[in-house]
Amino acid sequence: MNTKKHIAFIIYSLDSGGAERVVTTLANHFVKSYNVTIITIINKPSFYALDTTINLKYCVDKVTSSKHVFGALINNLKLMRKIKGHLKKQKIDIALSFMTTSNVLSVLASRALKIPCIISERSNPYIYTHNSFWNKLVKFTYPKANFLVVQSQLIEDYYTQFVKKEQVFILPNPIAEDLSLRKHISEERKKIILNVGRLDSNKAQDLLIKAFANLNANDWKLILVGDGQLLESYKALAEELNISSSIVFTGNVSDISTYYNAASIFAFTSKSEGFPNALVEAMYFELACVSTNCPTGPSEVIDDSKNGYLIEVDNQKQLEARLLKLMNNDALRVSFGKEAYSTAQSFEINNVANQWNNLITKLL
Repeated sequence: MNTKKHIAFIIYSLDSGGAERVVTTLANHFVKSYNVTIITIINKPSFYALDTTINLKYCVDKVTSSKHVFGALINNLKLMRKIKGHLKKQKIDIALSFMTTSNVLSVLASRALKIPCIISERSNPYIYTHNSFWNKLVKFTYPKANFLVVQSQLIEDYYTQFVKKEQVFILPNPIAEDLSLRKHISEERKKIILNVGRLDSNKAQDLLIKAFANLNANDWKLILVGDGQLLESYKALAEELNISSSIVFTGNVSDISTYYNAASIFAFTSKSEGFPNALVEAMYFELACVSTNCPTGPSEVIDDSKNGYLIEVDNQKQLEARLLKLMNNDALRVSFGKEAYSTAQSFEINNVANQWNNLITKLL
């Protein structure tokens, strides 16, 4: 007889992205001890590998945008009922929701069914703001969740303005088990500076491209892994700076370990983060890292000049100086890499999943 409890992860989609990576990582881990369902708002294949025993459900094929508040209310009410229907049919014992839209709808659906609900906010609310309609929904629903999970003290401070402090927990994002198993420290490092992330203005890869152009490092390559709305703009910038032959744009890749194993330096230029997943992954793979000291996350994992470098946001000169120092010093790169791995080990899936499970078992 199957006596496992039923848990459901709820998220907008399982496309490529940090929150999606966390959901699939936790879901894959928890199949050992729970019956796991993932409910997505829209129907889209998972970018990341999923255990075959995970039950996948979705609400709609696509979400249609509304021109007025009344239309938005009707659409979201329909989505909430879809989520509620899945939770009821799958006999879910606890709902675990990720990201704002899913969080609001999941709290309402869970409350209607009288089952516990843990929500998780993944972005920086000081940077990514909502319209007045969604702000009201967030302030109405978030206090009704059993627990709210965030990634940093700064973000906790924001939500404890309207959610009880004892309901809010800071939990880090886990490194996926399949990714950690692909770490090969014996592999020879190449003269590669790596960046991983969505290509947009917040990730600010243009700063890195300009800095790299000024280094005149013809024997080094810059590899940018990820896709986004600024891809063509960044390619044009590389062309303009006459460094196209030294830059590789890979697009989204399913196995990032190939690049983490091969690169020597990781450069992270974000203006803001909820939690810097790619930075922690790079540290785990023993890369020498240079990161902006953006809100929030990098300063919580990098001890400047010990296990990596922190630079000011948008400071191209600092970025150039730190990159040059690492490019010219093999021993420093190795030293930073070993210290970085020591820090990043705490983000292994077993450690993080245990923290999540502590919250889950409090409510079951």
